Amino acid sequence: MKKIILLLAIMMASTTTISAQEEQPRHEIGVSYGWGMSFFEDVFGYQILTAVFNSMSGYSWENGSYSGTVGAEYFYHLNNPKLAVGGIVTYAHFGEDYIQNSTGNKGGESSRTYMSFMPGIKYNWVNKKSFGLYSKAAVGLMLVTVSDKNYVSGKDDSSSACHITWQASLLGMEFGKKVRVFTELGLGEQGIFLAGLKYRF
Repeated sequence: MKKIILLLAIMMASTTTISAQEEQPRHEIGVSYGWGMSFFEDVFGYQILTAVFNSMSGYSWENGSYSGTVGAEYFYHLNNPKLAVGGIVTYAHFGEDYIQNSTGNKGGESSRTYMSFMPGIKYNWVNKKSFGLYSKAAVGLMLVTVSDKNYVSGKDDSSSACHITWQASLLGMEFGKKVRVFTELGLGEQGIFLAGLKYRF
C-alpha cells in the first residue's frame, strides 16, 4: 500500500512539473530603440571627415541627422528554459546636406540606410514571472545603401554593400509578465544602449 501511495505521489509531482513547464511562455516578440554602431560611425566618424573636407573646399556637410536604430526580434525558449534561439532585424538611417559656402544654398544631400539580419541566442540568468536578467548575442549581415545627390551637377550616385554585423548585449533586464519592458547594455548595431517592449506567449 505504501508503495502504491509513493508511486502516486511521484506521478502527481511529475505531472505538476510538466504542467508548470508548459505554462511557461516559449515565444517572445519584441521591438526596441537604441543607439547602435552606425550611430558612432556616422555621428562621430563622419564629423571628423567632414571637418577636414569643409576646411579644404568651398562646400560643407551640414544638418546631419541620425534616426537611431529600430529593432524587432523573436526568440523561442527551448526545453532548457534558460536558453532561447531566434533572430533580430534592425533599421537605421543617417542623412546630411551639401551646402555651397559662397551662396549658402543647398547643393545636394547624402543619405545612408542600414538594414541588418542577425540570428541570435539568449541566455536567461534569472527568469521569474515578473523579472528577467539575461545576456544576448547575435551575428549576421548588414545591407548598407548610400545615396548621394548633387543638385549643381545634376548627378545622382547610389551604391550598396553587405557587411558582417553583430550584437552582444552583456546585460539585459526585463520587467512584467506577458508584456515586458526591457533594457540592455552592450555593443553592436541593435544598440550600445537600447530599450523596448516585448510580448511573451
